[in-house]
Amino acid sequence: MKLLSAIFGATLEWREPKATVRHYELRAGGELCGALDFRSAWGTLATAGTAAGAWTFKRVGFLNPRVTVREAGSEQDLAVYQPRFWGDGQITLTDGATLHWRSLNFWSTQWAFTDAAGRPLVTFRSGVQDQKLKDIFRTQATVEVAPAASADPRLPLLVCLGWYLILLQHQDTAATAGTVASMG
Repeated sequence: MKLLSAIFGATLEWREPKATVRHYELRAGGELCGALDFRSAWGTLATAGTAAGAWTFKRVGFLNPRVTVREAGSEQDLAVYQPRFWGDGQITLTDGATLHWRSLNFWSTQWAFTDAAGRPLVTFRSGVQDQKLKDIFRTQATVEVAPAASADPRLPLLVCLGWYLILLQHQDTAATAGTVASMG
């Protein structure tokens, strides 16, 4: 895998190679830069990795849900994401740093990690540049890294965590739609 710092300026895209498998690849052109895999079809435990490291993400809690972020193989949290009602939320890292996760538009097709001043650091936009008809049922996004975040050692983690949060939102939306549809 290529280091994200080595391809700064290239277009990063999260792609779903097969619509029936919960496996996603982070690519810059033809280069593989990362991957995210869910352990089961319905669970929330996922493993993500880049050349800089590997992490696990898991949503825990029912009344007070949150997402834990750990180095792969570790039981200690590196960060915890606390969602708010509309999907926005806050990430607190073990070093005490806090970042915000927020939608950038009404339709929630653009999401970003922002700093305390509200400046986007890493932005996710629905879709990819060369979208094809076969991609219509696949979840994909283009990732933009702000120059201020390009040298941040947390960048690979943020690129993977943001994608995981988007996928959770899609999963929750599908579950809600299925419930409403079954109520007739």
